[in-house]
Amino acid sequence: MITPKMKDAVLNAICEPMLFDKIIDTKTTSFLKELNIDFTALQAILNQFQRMGLIKDLNLQHSNTSLVIHLEALDFKNRGGFFMHEENLKLALEKLSLEVKQLSNDFPDRVERFATIGAAIATCLTYVSGAH
Repeated sequence: MITPKMKDAVLNAICEPMLFDKIIDTKTTSFLKELNIDFTALQAILNQFQRMGLIKDLNLQHSNTSLVIHLEALDFKNRGGFFMHEENLKLALEKLSLEVKQLSNDFPDRVERFATIGAAIATCLTYVSGAH
């Protein structure tokens, strides 16, 4: 399973050389060994990075990998990366859950509707908490 911590490890590794907006070439096998992940996971993570605009011109092969890293990747890393993004989402959902509980106490005539919303939030929290 790909976790936020795994994505952050890849993000840290690609940002480490501090070479932005230039083509970077690396040996895929040493990259995989350094990160202790398999090729399929690396491929999925780097494809996501490309969709997010953190990297471009990705050419991932079993022997070599080349890509261009945007400065936005470093900015995202410095703001806590994927783990912090996930933690912020979890906190926001927990806060929302508490607010829905308070609303159900304040408006007992709408308790069924709030219970449905609360159940949806709880489901999201379980999913987010399980993603680590």
